[in-house]
Parts: sequence; C-alpha cells; structure tokens
Amino acid sequence: MIDVILWQSLAIFLLVGALAGAVLGLLLIFRPRLMQHVNRIASRWISTRRMSRLIDRSIDIEGWLFQRHRPLGILAVLGAGYMLVYFGLLFDKAAALQHWTGSLPASLLGGLLDAMVLAALVGAVVALVVGLFYWLRPSLLRGVEKQVDQWITARHASKVLDATHDQMERFVAGHARQAGWLLLLGSIYLFFAVLRWWV
Repeated sequence: MIDVILWQSLAIFLLVGALAGAVLGLLLIFRPRLMQHVNRIASRWISTRRMSRLIDRSIDIEGWLFQRHRPLGILAVLGAGYMLVYFGLLFDKAAALQHWTGSLPASLLGGLLDAMVLAALVGAVVALVVGLFYWLRPSLLRGVEKQVDQWITARHASKVLDATHDQMERFVAGHARQAGWLLLLGSIYLFFAVLRWWV
C-alpha cells in the first residue's frame, strides 16, 4: 500500500514538473524578457558569511574545566575504571554473539566484537591516564593542550560556497529560444512517458 502511494506521489510530482517545464519553455520561446524579469526576482542571493561567522567563533571553556579539575578528573577515572572492568572482565562475548546472530555472519560479527572490545579497552586506558593527570596534576596537560588546541577557521571553506555560479543562467539568457524549445520538448516527452507508465 505504501509503495503504491509513493509511486503515485512520484508520478504526480513528475507530471506537475512536466507541465511547469512546458510553461517555462513556452515563456522562453515567446517571452524571453519576461522570463529574465522573473529570474531576477526569483534569484535572490543568500550569503553564507553571516552563518559562517556564528560557526567561526571559539568558545573558551578551558578556564571552567581547569577550575573544576578534581571532580572532572575523578569522574574520568571512575568512567575509565568501569569500562576496564566491564570490557576486561564482565563482557560476555558468547552472549553477545548469540544475541546478534542472524544479522551478520558469525566470523564477521566475532571480529567486530573483538575490535570493539579492544578499542574500548585502549580508550579506557587513555581516559584513565588523562583522568589521573587531570585530577592530580592538571598543569602537566597544559603543554599537550596548547599543541592540540589549534584554531581551524571555517572561513576558507565558506568562501567557496559564498560565490555566485550563474554560468547556466547566462547561457540560457543568451540562448533563450533554443533552451525553451529543448525544455518544451523534454517536458512533453516526460509528461506522456509518465502518463503512459501511470495508466
């Protein structure tokens, strides 16, 4: 039932698109200046610079974190200890394999479980060491933090997005009638192809 509704919705969407394309094609053939006027109204430039400024701000929480280094370090040590105990001693691989049997082949599932346990144990050891340093001697982490904490601006990536690409519009404006005929013929073909498929 859902498949029928989705296919009918797609057919209606394509039919409406074909009719709109035929109207636009006729406008390009017989009234190209009107289409240029409509295009100028519809083509509104929206700059990404304002959005990239919001993203490109650094939020400094280091002072807050270093003021509360003892409770945060204790939490990190407790969490790492729990992960070490669970994945090192309590994790039942056979029960996990039995629970997930059927979704993946047993050999692949066993390999994935082993990789997950290994990653969890390595992450727990790293979190335990960092948590101990953070709890007892946070000053030892400042040098590492300065090397790791480098600001990467998003402005260079947003500059590529913040440029106009109107080559197609200029091409269509320069060849309005030919583009109109192509659009009209393509829309008529699409309309009758969808109508034939639907009926």
